[in-house]
Amino acid sequence: MARISWHPAFVQAIQLELEEYLDVLTFETEHQLTTEPLKIDVLIIKKKKNVVIEKNIGQIFRQFNIVEYKSPNDRATVAAYHKTQCYSRLFAALNKKDIADMSVTVVATRLPVKLLAFLRDRYTLTHTQPGIYLVEGDTSPTQIVVSEELSEENNLWLNSLRNGLTAARLKQVGSPEDTTLPMDAYFQVIIEANIETIEELEMQRKKGYIFSEKLDALLNERIGVPAEARGEARGEARGEARGKTEAVLTFLRARFKRVPKGIEKTIRSVSDPTALDSWIAQAATCQSIDEFAEAVK
Repeated sequence: MARISWHPAFVQAIQLELEEYLDVLTFETEHQLTTEPLKIDVLIIKKKKNVVIEKNIGQIFRQFNIVEYKSPNDRATVAAYHKTQCYSRLFAALNKKDIADMSVTVVATRLPVKLLAFLRDRYTLTHTQPGIYLVEGDTSPTQIVVSEELSEENNLWLNSLRNGLTAARLKQVGSPEDTTLPMDAYFQVIIEANIETIEELEMQRKKGYIFSEKLDALLNERIGVPAEARGEARGEARGEARGKTEAVLTFLRARFKRVPKGIEKTIRSVSDPTALDSWIAQAATCQSIDEFAEAVK
């Protein structure tokens, strides 16, 4: 699969979800915590501290809200959870804010089974509503949001930010009600992630189906590439992913002699170049094969 920039699309998706609160919320993307490259995916700030957010994904919000996003090609691990909690504490310390004014949200596309099991053992974990798991007992109010479990009715934008969408769903997200928010990154990602379904829609368009102006323009841009060229691009992407996969395995074998079959299977199951780049760095720097295994859970 070609490299897909999920994070800018996620920022637009969560803004669309919280659109009715734009006058009381500020969104800061990749908020830099220190002079070193340590960044929060999204920092959501209440402009008025006493405003109550009724939207399901914002009900735990305090004044400063740390949001960590894991794309369909990434995983919400125990390590990612701890990192996000550290972001909250570090933000409060560096900005002299009360930790009671912080909340933490980890958004995962798929159900993070191991993370939820970890949280269930150590804290009180409550499945409060579809796609939302409330964690009680950690430093800040915390929720795990599983976007594929969110309801289409309440959370169309986050629920649809993934691959495997049907033609009917693509038509739905491609024909949004009037909004002043940008959607270019969002549209581009769902098209790139669902190219086979997009090609199915292109066949419908040739038969006279009328799409929204926004989706039609993106279809023209994406489908305008000849099928042969699209195939070549996908082939190049698969080749790039295979090369990175072998690089990860080469590092691990050189350093630890043997790679357990389960870990090798996990590595070979991923084709996202960004994730594989991260794993190459992990393979080169981890202290043990167990440490690497924990990082790629």
